[in-house]
Amino acid sequence: MFFRREFFLGFTLLAIGALAACSSGSSAGVPGSITPTPPPLSLNLLGPLQAVGQTAILQVSQGGYVGPFTITSSNGAVLSLTQKLQSTQRSPAATGAQTILSPNGQAYVSALAQGSASISVSGYGGIVSSPAQLQNIVIGSPSPSPAPPNVLSVNPSAVAVNGTGAASAASILVQETGYSGAFTESDTCSGIATVTPSAGTGPSFTFTAEGVVAGTCTASFTDASAQRVSTTIVVTTNGIIIQSDSARARPSLPI
Repeated sequence: MFFRREFFLGFTLLAIGALAACSSGSSAGVPGSITPTPPPLSLNLLGPLQAVGQTAILQVSQGGYVGPFTITSSNGAVLSLTQKLQSTQRSPAATGAQTILSPNGQAYVSALAQGSASISVSGYGGIVSSPAQLQNIVIGSPSPSPAPPNVLSVNPSAVAVNGTGAASAASILVQETGYSGAFTESDTCSGIATVTPSAGTGPSFTFTAEGVVAGTCTASFTDASAQRVSTTIVVTTNGIIIQSDSARARPSLPI
């Protein structure tokens, strides 16, 4: 009886030792877990951001990740961020940083005031990207609007050309105060009259209309701002017959 109990105890200890050895060997054989490296962020800014009033689109992507991305402007009063394709927006910060979440990886970046600001983006795995092209973006004043053009005028508004040839030519005066560009002439006068030259230089220039045959046509004059004025040209060729003294009937003298 004692022998059996001693044999059983020894067998149990051997079994426990074998299990312990297997367990220890198994643990040593399993490599430790490795945390994968998150893919890098890809940023693309579409559109200019140089002057107040301009808006660009920031596109963010990260391989295998579908968002959201955290986008931050260092000064929301200069560069404001707005979620693209989202109905609810956050107002830009009056001063200091402005941060938004972009579920689709796209955002509007708007230049609100003169100054400088930087943009940074955070994605999956704590990856943060602040590329050089998004750092210290300088916003200048908006480009001044060009001055409106002065009024283009033509005088007279209707030209009477009595006869044909250079001897019967009439003058057309085109004017625009402060304008030094070209006046370009076009017309519907083919076969009726000729208007010369085809162009002239401001602020005032005189064109000449010469009759060809009787009729009516229109001459138009355009400046560089696409202003256009027109005048009507009426050509008449009815001659005036002057009877000489020799052709007049003389009264008969009494005999």
